[in-house]
Amino acid sequence: MGVWEIRPISECLEMTGNKPVKVRWVDVNKGDDTNPNIRSRLVARQIRQPGEEAIFAPTPPLESLRTIISLAATNVEGRAPHVRDPKSERRTQISAIDISRAYFNATMEDGVEPTYVMLPPEHPDHAFGQCGLLLKHMYGTQAAADGWQQEYSQTMISMGFVQGVACACVFWH
Repeated sequence: MGVWEIRPISECLEMTGNKPVKVRWVDVNKGDDTNPNIRSRLVARQIRQPGEEAIFAPTPPLESLRTIISLAATNVEGRAPHVRDPKSERRTQISAIDISRAYFNATMEDGVEPTYVMLPPEHPDHAFGQCGLLLKHMYGTQAAADGWQQEYSQTMISMGFVQGVACACVFWH
């Protein structure tokens, strides 16, 4: 499945009442001046309109990390002690995950207003009155952060993890 389906710009205007969201390439040097490591990504530029609510992208606060490390390091009276043997399958462990291209891994949900984006200049259909109807979330769109949060939360819960109440992006098993 691709990131978008090619559609006429007239469909975007009819469905949303707006022009497609502009996109642009962002280049970042992850290396240094001697050994450059240029990474490029295509991002959308969807601007929040007056009266629209702010976008929430949950990230764990430092207090959450401190609490997790403390719980993993401390034996609590009345609970089974932590298993410290690194070869044991029952050992206590902490894992942190950072997903590359996270938003492109989150599928657009049914019932969400469709998002149309302009095609990048390199795309063969760029100059022919075409745009892209997003099938996956794209960085820079209003629904992207919430869509990714829902996608990975549902996956973690389906694997048996419990989602934190105070911090929605902390899970335990």
